Amino acid sequence: MRKTTLRFSALLLVSLTLFLVLSDQQREPRTIEDVVEVFRQAHMIPGAVVAYGVSGSEPTIAAFGVSDPLRNTPMSPDQPFRLASVTKVIAAKAILNAEGQNEIDLDTPIAEQIDLPSPRDPRSLSITPRHLLAHRGGMDSKLSYDPLFAPDRLGLDRSASCAVIARTAWEKMMLDHAPGTNTAYSNVGFCLLSGFLITDHRADLSPILQDVADVRIEGPVTPNWKHNGTSWIRVQNDAEAEGWLSGLGIAGGAIANAEAVWSFVSAHEPDRGIEAPLAGETDFYALGWHVWTHPEGYHLTHWGGLEGIFTVVVRFADGVAIVMLFNASPADRPSAFNYLHQQLLRLNSLKT
Repeated sequence: MRKTTLRFSALLLVSLTLFLVLSDQQREPRTIEDVVEVFRQAHMIPGAVVAYGVSGSEPTIAAFGVSDPLRNTPMSPDQPFRLASVTKVIAAKAILNAEGQNEIDLDTPIAEQIDLPSPRDPRSLSITPRHLLAHRGGMDSKLSYDPLFAPDRLGLDRSASCAVIARTAWEKMMLDHAPGTNTAYSNVGFCLLSGFLITDHRADLSPILQDVADVRIEGPVTPNWKHNGTSWIRVQNDAEAEGWLSGLGIAGGAIANAEAVWSFVSAHEPDRGIEAPLAGETDFYALGWHVWTHPEGYHLTHWGGLEGIFTVVVRFADGVAIVMLFNASPADRPSAFNYLHQQLLRLNSLKT
């Protein structure tokens, strides 16, 4: 009788524990830090840093997990991360600054403003900087391919920079759409803007980007990881990979810590100069950002992802800015971003 009672009690305890665990997993995260921790654990990401706060205030910065899962090294709040495509919003600001100094006209074809070879597709001659900042330049990797990740198809190798690949694609590839007619996120299209920032007189991209944010293209960086099912493997850490990542340039080559990225994002004015390509659009790209229309105004997002790298930035219309930097990548990055975006929207709508 005593054994039966003990077994029943043990079974009850296990059932209660399982119920509590499952209930906790199903509970919606209550804070931004909850969102990061739930996401990190769900996607087996060893570490992360988040910075958040209202524009004009000091941000809250929190570190999670470890920077090195093999050595169990705690993550530090000031760790520098590779930003991947979040670099684009910083480069876009540099482009807009040049426009403000009358060095660039956003609505004049790029071929009339920078030195380019003759294009393979005559329609390329009508591509403007505004098209490229809105991913409406006519390149669509879903219909053709992304030469940034397949430079060999253009006769280039992995050492070719973003700027070189873009010029070669201009010279050798047909467009997938007429410029200005379709939105299709394009790395190589954005890389065409390199010609406005990198010239014979300004070959180093770092100081150009540093004019708008505390970032760099080369230097120490938080290790990046992936899990193979049994153990952690460090990725993107040999000389070839580091050279390729730096070569992503304005499309994805920047390095910074969360506070530096937050300072840049929080200072951005969501409504300044942003126009939907088509009347009535509520979800579109403009001036380097993914723009979402809400009753209180525009809010801006961008995310970046490569093997071992995942980054997210959000700037709400009410001034709240959020930066999330992870040292590993979820398998399905678009869905991962959508989850984080929806959670942040929910939390932003609940605040008093």
